[in-house]
Amino acid sequence: MRLLPMRKISRHSKRLALFLTFCAGYVDAYTFIIRGNTLVAGQTGNVVFLSVGLIQDNVSDASAKVMTLISFMVGVFLLTVYKEKLRIVRKPILSLIPLAILSLIIGFVPLTVDNIYIVPPLAFCMGLVTTAFGEVSGIAYNNAFMTGNIKRTMLAFGEYVRTKHTPFLREGLIFVSLLSSFVLGVVVSAYLSIFYEEKTILGIPIMMSIFYLSMLFASWRKKIREKV
Repeated sequence: MRLLPMRKISRHSKRLALFLTFCAGYVDAYTFIIRGNTLVAGQTGNVVFLSVGLIQDNVSDASAKVMTLISFMVGVFLLTVYKEKLRIVRKPILSLIPLAILSLIIGFVPLTVDNIYIVPPLAFCMGLVTTAFGEVSGIAYNNAFMTGNIKRTMLAFGEYVRTKHTPFLREGLIFVSLLSSFVLGVVVSAYLSIFYEEKTILGIPIMMSIFYLSMLFASWRKKIREKV
């Protein structure tokens, strides 16, 4: 049996887009609940939390939030500069590997460890992922920030009501599914954190492994059907 090469898992895959938005919500909920009320995907929230904290003279976690924001920016910048050398253009799924490995390590790091050593590295990895993947079915989207996706949802539905063109309806439904996936990731992470606390993050490498194997299996079945 010949396994599917990693590059065959297209960045335009709907399932992959849904999975990535689920992971973004999952990790955001984990760091917010377990690791000091800081977000690794939603940097707008970090800026708001940081600004309010400074005004209220609550700067205990300011350094972690600042480093998280910077780490995310560095992740986006570095992947943009080196994506050709790192083969991310042809194999964008490689950008998930750092997040999977780091999540596997963090799952065994006790809560007594300062969050500044935990959250910024996760934000860096999320910067890599959100830069490598930005399109589904030919439609630009963001797997980490929901504000833009909400706007795109309403724009698409508004254009459909105005023009009655079916592609706008299709686009709106795609964004609804992405938003739902993000929310589901948040809910699942929040629920699991009640029982597993810091080990909740282990769900990321586990889910990534299951997802990739399912894609390989689906490709193998498709090839078998084509040969029959």
